[in-house]
Amino acid sequence: MKQQVIKQIKELTNCKYIEIVLRGNSAIDSCLNIIPKGKKLLIPEEGGWIHYKKGPENIGIQFEEVKCQEAKIDLDDLKEKVSSGEFYAFLYDNPGGYFAEEPTEEIYKTCKEHNCLVFLDISGSIGTEYADTKNADVVIGSFGRWKPINAEVGGFVASNNDQLWEKMAFDKLDDQNALKKIEEKITRMQERLKFLLGERKKVINDLKDFDIVHPNDYGLVVIVKFSTEEEMKKIINYCDNNKLPYTECPRYIRLNQKAISIEIKKL
Repeated sequence: MKQQVIKQIKELTNCKYIEIVLRGNSAIDSCLNIIPKGKKLLIPEEGGWIHYKKGPENIGIQFEEVKCQEAKIDLDDLKEKVSSGEFYAFLYDNPGGYFAEEPTEEIYKTCKEHNCLVFLDISGSIGTEYADTKNADVVIGSFGRWKPINAEVGGFVASNNDQLWEKMAFDKLDDQNALKKIEEKITRMQERLKFLLGERKKVINDLKDFDIVHPNDYGLVVIVKFSTEEEMKKIINYCDNNKLPYTECPRYIRLNQKAISIEIKKL
């Protein structure tokens, strides 16, 4: 069963090396554990994932944040930081915060010019053109509860870099029942994505008179900014009336501004 899942992920990532791990956070840890002492990690200042901060803290790795513009990486700030030579890798996700398409090619080019590796999290974009695996040194993903591949267990690490792969260690997932569930969810992923993107389009159309962040980008949530209490209540009432899950920002994993994140991916 594991070889079948590995084959599926190979087809989705076009990567030579694949390992299935216990969870998405385990995939992140596999990347963090190859960072040498004295080197730092870069992460986005918003639109990331909780473990981008907790993971380095757990093992004593220093990290800094790259500036973002509504969860999109600021390329000028990225260039300034990586040019210092202090950073071993940049860890980020596409789309940022599940709503902001990132300039993956430009990010990779900037990092490679200054010998900084790129660890790309495609948990939210796997199976789409936004899972730009050719512009990353290591690709990671989660099969968590509210992901496109929503098996509620497991994650993966993928790469085409022989030298990096030899350095990596993994918390491997070998449970046959879990692997079978992952295999089934991969098979149904495109159907799920079609449903989620259709729901997102409907919400954006319904709320077109509000301040929606990046409405034309690929995403699995809808971020609606508000400036008054009345606006916030209208957005929340819309969510309640349509049985849509939501969270309030500012929030690192979404946006560091006042907004409601309508969590389409939780449907």
